[in-house]
Amino acid sequence: MYRKDLLPPRLIALVTALLTALTGALLAASPASAATIFRAAYSSQYAQGYTSTESPDGYILTSLSAGAGETPERGSTMFYSALSFNRCNGELYYSVYGEAPTDTFSFNKDSVHAVATVPLSDRSQIYLDLTWQGTGPIARGGATSRDILPGQIVQRSAVHGTFQDAVVTGTLSFENASISQTRGSSMLVEIKSP
Repeated sequence: MYRKDLLPPRLIALVTALLTALTGALLAASPASAATIFRAAYSSQYAQGYTSTESPDGYILTSLSAGAGETPERGSTMFYSALSFNRCNGELYYSVYGEAPTDTFSFNKDSVHAVATVPLSDRSQIYLDLTWQGTGPIARGGATSRDILPGQIVQRSAVHGTFQDAVVTGTLSFENASISQTRGSSMLVEIKSP
């Protein structure tokens, strides 16, 4: 495998997950032929924030996260997640999650604004009106890879994008936040013996 990484590890992890999902979808659609080439491309604009805290004794972990993003396929959506559990015995105290289309979504070079009312898994809902403002430099870079997969399949992937730390204001605040914009592509070549 050959890989050249120039993006921050958090963005690389996100991109790798997206390309892995894309690969699975392409493999499932593979027809029988001597050599078949699949090509796909994607782009996304995304902002996220999260806070994680633990109890004084270190047993109870609580996390809160929200984000907003846009892709050509899905349009713009916003999500919210809250979780609390005992990390010593694994007991889950609560967990809620939800996602919804945005009422407002604007993505600029270093700022994002999103508004949505998100229905949650516990049948409640939360109104989110959040603004991400980039702080510090914008990291730019890219990653490429070439993998040999089972079944004589070669995958070539590439992604380029930007990543910037951010602060969040609005209905929630977070300890950690970021803004990212990515463009990627993946190509699979399946080679079968005649």
